[in-house]
Amino acid sequence: MNNALTNIIREQLVRDRFLSARNAGAISTQLNVDDPLLGLKPGVLKHREEYEVDLLVSPLFTPSMEDRAQCEPSLPLEGITLEEERNIISHLVSANLQCKVFFGDGLTEMTIPEVAVERHVHLLRLSVPVNPDVQAQLQRLVTGPDLSLAMSYARSQIWVRIPDLLVLCLNKMVEKKTFDLEKFGFLRDFVRSYHPKDGPALIQSLHNLVESYHTDSTRPVYNPMLEDYQVGAIRSAQCDETVQKYRIQMANALLEDLQ
Repeated sequence: MNNALTNIIREQLVRDRFLSARNAGAISTQLNVDDPLLGLKPGVLKHREEYEVDLLVSPLFTPSMEDRAQCEPSLPLEGITLEEERNIISHLVSANLQCKVFFGDGLTEMTIPEVAVERHVHLLRLSVPVNPDVQAQLQRLVTGPDLSLAMSYARSQIWVRIPDLLVLCLNKMVEKKTFDLEKFGFLRDFVRSYHPKDGPALIQSLHNLVESYHTDSTRPVYNPMLEDYQVGAIRSAQCDETVQKYRIQMANALLEDLQ
């Protein structure tokens, strides 16, 4: 078992958690308690079905890209095997880990449910490989924590299906000397939402996004395809001006790279 990796994940799991008002309301309603923290005390969740527990605690145990980046220095390029992943989960579950959960002025010690450990580990995408050529390019472009984050963007399931598209985009950025870590992260999120199969499809999808935000908001054009493909599953008419400007900026930057 990869002890270094296991210890990193353990530290992620036991760190303090903070309930949002929405999550707290869901816990109180589902578990019929006045204080959501009471619902997280030992003995309460274990009497619930696994799927119910998953729904209630999943907002607390969804790893961020920073969590994934923390794992990169201890991950082999090809990722770990599914058996190694299962061993890590088994080891962490058997440790009966606890974390502090805060809501308002209150807190409780929560024993982390098995389903939460499984969710966190699975979503770290530890078994996904990274193309050696992509790693070599990234190592020339960024170092330290930035390299770990860039590698975590590259270690995405979406690139396994379309590896040539990642190589194409990265090569274009290198050729034009326009590589930017934030833009690289936006590319990953965009491709996960739009699922373009190649360069021309990506260019068209980027144009579609920009066009959708330029549509007169008083006379929106309903386009099911555009709605389905909005980054982050947010409809164009429903995101604020700051988000629109950011997405247009990133999309136009990628279009300049690709054209």
